[in-house]
Amino acid sequence: MDNLQLLSRQQPGQVSIDNFQELKTALTAVLARYEGMVYTEDRLADAKADKKELSRLRRDIDSRRKEIKKAYLAPYQDFEAQVKELLAMVDAPLDEIKTFVSEMEDREKESKRREIEAYFFRRSGALGGLAARVLNSPAFFEAKWLNKTTSAKTWQTAVDAKITRTAWDLNSIQTTAGPHAGAVTAKYLETLSTAGLAEYRGQLTAVSAPKAAAPVSTDRRRGDLTLRLSGGAEELAQVMEVLSMLGVDCEVLEDNRPQPMPELTRPDFDSFVCFDLETSGTYGAANGDAPAEITEIGAVRVVNGEITETFSQLVNPGRKIIPRIARITHITDEMVADQPGVEEAIRLFADFAGDSVLVGHNIRQSDLHYIDAAARRAGVRLENPFFDTYRFARTFKEAQGWENVKLEYLSGVFGIDQPDAHRAWCDAQANALLYGKLKELAR
Repeated sequence: MDNLQLLSRQQPGQVSIDNFQELKTALTAVLARYEGMVYTEDRLADAKADKKELSRLRRDIDSRRKEIKKAYLAPYQDFEAQVKELLAMVDAPLDEIKTFVSEMEDREKESKRREIEAYFFRRSGALGGLAARVLNSPAFFEAKWLNKTTSAKTWQTAVDAKITRTAWDLNSIQTTAGPHAGAVTAKYLETLSTAGLAEYRGQLTAVSAPKAAAPVSTDRRRGDLTLRLSGGAEELAQVMEVLSMLGVDCEVLEDNRPQPMPELTRPDFDSFVCFDLETSGTYGAANGDAPAEITEIGAVRVVNGEITETFSQLVNPGRKIIPRIARITHITDEMVADQPGVEEAIRLFADFAGDSVLVGHNIRQSDLHYIDAAARRAGVRLENPFFDTYRFARTFKEAQGWENVKLEYLSGVFGIDQPDAHRAWCDAQANALLYGKLKELAR
């Protein structure tokens, strides 16, 4: 079968009107008599005659077009019919095989689904009698768990995390929702999220409360209590949700949580810190590998459009560097063995960056994730505004006719030298110059 080839013969198509200019000249002369023509009611017969004559002329020209088109397309239409006949011969057994493979894949997914459900019920003791309802919630099962590339370790970890979180939420509802616990629980099981439950409980209470009932409580004393809470963003939000469900009026007096880094969308500033990262790479969690970690941080400080200071730091990622990544970046395990760890390196970078605007190429989708994760582990707050030159460059791609908006390609377009591409210090410097070029385009 490998030797089967479709052999064809064709000549370059060419269709033209040999006497086009002659016809155009003659037609111009004929149509000249209609220029400035004014038809009145008493000239209706002339208008009808002219209409008939021009319609005939147009019909003759268009008929010739259709005739040529039909003759010109006929060879291709014959060729296409033959190809479709060959494809139909292949499709007959192919469709049967596709159906069989699809059925087998569905069986594999169904078998994996049953395996996941069995694991869930073995681990769901904390959910008590609500286990089945949690499993049947539209928000519990994730389709990606059924993919062949999703390892058992990955989906088991995800299932355990959902069971733990859901059990905590359900216990909070039972503790705080009082007589409306059943309804609030049913509402929660729709999304497995506590968002909006306090408001829903309040609506239930308002509907069921007697219209003119006197207050039940005889203790009208009120007091204020200041609580100092610490934890992750999700945990703190959950505590606030529970307090609200308990009917406790809460007011945040001081919010010391790190805030999201605000994104700037216009290059209307001239002073900033431009940075770039290199990482170790990863084979992926599905293959049992640890996440990628930072191996180099490079940055330059730009003041009024001029590079005034540089920062270059190799980083020990605490894991092996993927060979493919080492070949690209030329950073090896031996080079980073004696270098500072990720947490120490991010502190050094934070000191260099200060409160400057951070500029980078495709940092929203990549670099900021690593920066934020490292900063949190190191206890560093990075709330700097940032500007992504990759996202901004995309707005010019079509108009400029660029093939892509990768840093290396755009550096070539603008003649920006990259003596050691894919090293953080070099890419940061090139990106700082690219920012200036993009700013000029935006004017």
